Amino acid sequence: MAINNSLNTFKAAFKGGTRANRFKVIPSFPTGIANSNSARTKAAYTISSAALPKADVGVIGVPYRGRMAYFAGDRQYSVWPIKVYDDGDKVLWKAFQQWKERLDGHQTHRLTNNDFGYKTLQTNFFVQQLKANGQIHREIKLFRCWPSEVGGINFDMGSSEFVTFDVTLTFDHLEIITGI
Repeated sequence: MAINNSLNTFKAAFKGGTRANRFKVIPSFPTGIANSNSARTKAAYTISSAALPKADVGVIGVPYRGRMAYFAGDRQYSVWPIKVYDDGDKVLWKAFQQWKERLDGHQTHRLTNNDFGYKTLQTNFFVQQLKANGQIHREIKLFRCWPSEVGGINFDMGSSEFVTFDVTLTFDHLEIITGI
């Protein structure tokens, strides 16, 4: 069977592709962190980069008569880095810092959310990849997220860029809600 190698055939099959700048992150902050509702609303607009998280399946090699037989091992998820614009109200930077403080108090070195328990400090995040028309192309739910690192904020008098900071989130597992 001959392959139609025309540009129109390619464009029809490609369907415009997906764009790296069409995404939305929908976070959930623990109750009582800064202004949780304000932080959630701002995050949808100020998280400037993210990725669909990586998941690896390990390999278990078993020797058999001079050869190796390979089997699927355990699934492991990597940490999930995001980049956040520092908003003028400092809502998100403060929210992530307060969250870290509750996970491990700087002065006390203790969980400072004992009234509610550790599970309330792990929340679910959603990552949506959007089509050109704004509809959801793919959606991923990350379960039991918490910030394992809140990056610093760099100042530079020679820069005309907006201030950003990095956050590394650790999570238990993910689920594909829509899309493949």
